[in-house]
Amino acid sequence: MGNIELSGSQYLYEKPEALHSRDHADLKFVVDDRLLAKVGAVQVVPLLVGEFTQAMHHYPIVFGGPEKTPMAILGMKEGQNLFMKDGRFEDGVYVPAYLRRYPFTLAGTEGDDFVVCIDRDAPGFEEGGDGQSLFEGDEPTEFTKNAINFLNEFEAERKRTQLFVEVLIEADLLEVKHTVTVPADGSERELIADYYGVSEERLRALPDNQLASLVRAGAVVAIDAHLLSLKQWDALIARRDRASVDQAEPEKDLENAE
Repeated sequence: MGNIELSGSQYLYEKPEALHSRDHADLKFVVDDRLLAKVGAVQVVPLLVGEFTQAMHHYPIVFGGPEKTPMAILGMKEGQNLFMKDGRFEDGVYVPAYLRRYPFTLAGTEGDDFVVCIDRDAPGFEEGGDGQSLFEGDEPTEFTKNAINFLNEFEAERKRTQLFVEVLIEADLLEVKHTVTVPADGSERELIADYYGVSEERLRALPDNQLASLVRAGAVVAIDAHLLSLKQWDALIARRDRASVDQAEPEKDLENAE
């Protein structure tokens, strides 16, 4: 890693190292079941604003944390992803860019620069053997160049997402929301999640000139996608309940066998 000092931390990345031909000349990478299992075992994933219109068909999109980061909800508890089947995302389900870029990333240095990094502890990295080479001599391979291009696109979209959130905060559109179950049998309600979301009441109350500014900035499309995505809470709860039933049935069969 030379004299580069990395700052901050990123979800999923356990051992980030600055990518360099000097240190990783013989390193190869292959996507295997271990990597898919790690990427798949996530409940919450940061989401870019440009992904809202695709992600809204599958996941609730919420805002969370001190920075009100947009996030896709994939499960109901830590380590649970309800969209995985046989160790992979279900066919047709949108996979957030944050997961698709792994194990590559851009990390900040002590200055304002960014450096390309890999999670050296990611499953799939091996010295020699099969897999995609990261370098040919001192030059990155086509595989590595494609990964770097994706990182640059991701970073540009991350900045646009940050500006979008700042617009929402400045307009005071975010409020605390609660998702609860409403059982048909009249039993006690279950609190599913607390999060930040756009207040439709505050949005409707905006003066025309401020609303027009949101439209020109492209923010209204993302806001609508976010609000529509909240309908996915019911589908997510249904997935959880089906998964609980599927898990209980083998246990019941085992008991009957005994």
